[in-house]
Amino acid sequence: MQRWTPTQEEMKPRIARFKEVASVKKLHLEEKGIPPDVLEMIMAKTTRNVMSPGPLPGQLSPKPAVEGGDAGVFRLGIATCPPNQGPGLHVHYNTHETFMALTGKWEIQWGDHGEESIMLDHLDLIAMPPRVTRRFINRSDEDAHLMVIIQGQRDEFDDVDRVPETADAIAKKYGQGMVDKLETLGWKFTIGKEL
Repeated sequence: MQRWTPTQEEMKPRIARFKEVASVKKLHLEEKGIPPDVLEMIMAKTTRNVMSPGPLPGQLSPKPAVEGGDAGVFRLGIATCPPNQGPGLHVHYNTHETFMALTGKWEIQWGDHGEESIMLDHLDLIAMPPRVTRRFINRSDEDAHLMVIIQGQRDEFDDVDRVPETADAIAKKYGQGMVDKLETLGWKFTIGKEL
């Protein structure tokens, strides 16, 4: 089998410098006018799409720093949260979500009310199957990083839903208009509601 040695320039699109990867929140703030505090109620303080085959459907999958992973459809991201912060309870109906603690200590909760949980220490990993409501919370004394890998079919990446309590908390703090705006942009808050 033939081999090749790419040049520095050829490798440049395959390298992600953490400090240079724009946060998803920054993109939402700039492009859609969603305040950072609202986004922190439904996602990690900072989420970066580090690598995926390209932009994928869904709120958390803008153009990645590195377009790669051609062997399958996945998004590799890094969530950064301050102490006791993390996204609200949410579910991925079709995609698999895997968490690995890069730094700090993380509580992973699951169940529609977060009734089950486990702690992840440095480099511990948990793979959440589809259709399980879950959330992660940094239980460290300082900002910590969690690697998040989402896998599925390309057309399944917009499969996330959240508990209505998250929408209620946003409405209480920012008004129902903000929830309406989020829903117009594709965010869902219907876990447990009969359709």
